[in-house]
Amino acid sequence: MDNKESPNKSTGLKKELSFLEIFIAGVVGAVGTGVLFSTAGMAGYAGPSLIISWIIGALFYTFIAIPIIELSLVWPEAGGPARYPLYTHGNTLNLLSSFMNLVWYLFIPPIEALATVEGLAYFFPKLLVPNSTIPTPLGAIVGTILLLLFVPFNYYGVKVFGKSTLGLGIFKLILYIVAALSISFVFFSAKNFTSLPGGFIPYGFTGIFYAIPLAMFAYGGIRVIPDFAEEVKDKNFLGKAIILVVIGQTIIYILFSIVFVGGIKWDSFGFKPGDWTSISNLPGNPFVDISSAIHSNISLFLILIVAILGPFVTGYIYLGGGTRVVLLWPDLDICQKN
Repeated sequence: MDNKESPNKSTGLKKELSFLEIFIAGVVGAVGTGVLFSTAGMAGYAGPSLIISWIIGALFYTFIAIPIIELSLVWPEAGGPARYPLYTHGNTLNLLSSFMNLVWYLFIPPIEALATVEGLAYFFPKLLVPNSTIPTPLGAIVGTILLLLFVPFNYYGVKVFGKSTLGLGIFKLILYIVAALSISFVFFSAKNFTSLPGGFIPYGFTGIFYAIPLAMFAYGGIRVIPDFAEEVKDKNFLGKAIILVVIGQTIIYILFSIVFVGGIKWDSFGFKPGDWTSISNLPGNPFVDISSAIHSNISLFLILIVAILGPFVTGYIYLGGGTRVVLLWPDLDICQKN
């Protein structure tokens, strides 16, 4: 196929997104439930060395990001990642890729809505089945309403999407950082990193590599940038934005990992010090559990806002990416001719 011609070149989408808007959309779209829930799961495999897992995950994803950058510069079209396999390898690979993209975009917005429901459940316990993360019928209704609330952020055009995401995104990032630092300020034990049984790498490099898949799920969020590629003011924004998003989210993930490991009060949870496998069994949001254990109302309040607002913003960004994938399918006649 001639790489200078895009099957979707005549969609007429407006180029409204600035570099800062697409960068913030990428960061806040990537940093969702993963930073809150993957951290505890990774600690169960790797203990304090989950920090190394995040770093290795960042290196892996940098090599994934490089071809995504190249493809988005060649074909800067809406929902492009869902179609790149068609342009580069043909129909067979595209069939597999299309199915994976469909599953991805069908499930991510509901997952983020459910995470928001879990945050709200602290105030309204009837939203979840007791001692679980399963929504009750009332919780399912609230989750559905949240999904519907994702729509207005995308309905009124990309300019409104960009401005609202910029404002909410910056507020979300500031809130994440302040919430993490508040836990460290109230309680931080450096002994959790090196002085417990097993030390910094309690389960060896096997544990580090077992934790990486959970990290890779969180890193998957960079694809929202090429999803909106056709609507950026200058396609040269894309490469810089993707690389900076990988770096930015890595910094946030490492920050939350340090806060999580240092914030664990073993006696409050009833766990044996150094029994990292038990940490992954914490009920609900692990950072809410830590804030409750250290009896910090300020940290708890901030984390609850993060638990509610964070997934909500990620959810409506992914809804926007998903609509571009589904509604702007390429002209297959052009693809076949090329």
